[in-house]
Amino acid sequence: MKCHARVQRCGRGSRAPGAGFTLIEIMVVIGILAIVLAMGVPPFLRSLQKDSLRQAVSDIEEACGKARAQAILRGVPTELIIRAADGQLTVAPAPATRAGQTAADGDSTEQPANSFVAQSPVFSAHLREDIAITLLYVNLKDRMKAEESRVHFYPNGTSDEFTIVLETGGGVRKISLDCVTGLANMEVLR
Repeated sequence: MKCHARVQRCGRGSRAPGAGFTLIEIMVVIGILAIVLAMGVPPFLRSLQKDSLRQAVSDIEEACGKARAQAILRGVPTELIIRAADGQLTVAPAPATRAGQTAADGDSTEQPANSFVAQSPVFSAHLREDIAITLLYVNLKDRMKAEESRVHFYPNGTSDEFTIVLETGGGVRKISLDCVTGLANMEVLR
């Protein structure tokens, strides 16, 4: 009488070839992943820094576009109010004066005392703290020291001359308005 017993072997002979990874292979893959991640982190951080500058440029361009559109659609002058100290941007209809003209017709950048109708803003935005306004000109006058500056947009599509330079660690951008068309142009300075 013969006894047939099956014995399973432990070891490499019982496994199919190539059925797993060795410790060395896993360590090589982890090393390659670490190198790829280390190369990808600095560009990612730079893109985050540039993101705040992109957002600021986008906010100013959007404010100019909305102010121009509101002036044309409503048929009344509209203002972009910029507070350089805290980076506040507001678009609102220009207040009317007693002669039926707007404050935009004069050289003043202050709210007239006899404005009867409280105007609600059409658009409002706030620039982030890491964005610095380094230059602000309205009608070729330096308005950096002013508490607020007003850029006027008119129903015929024109606007005041306006130039602003924004700076952050990620670069410098210049935004200017074409006073004939009221459209914003952006330049990369650095």
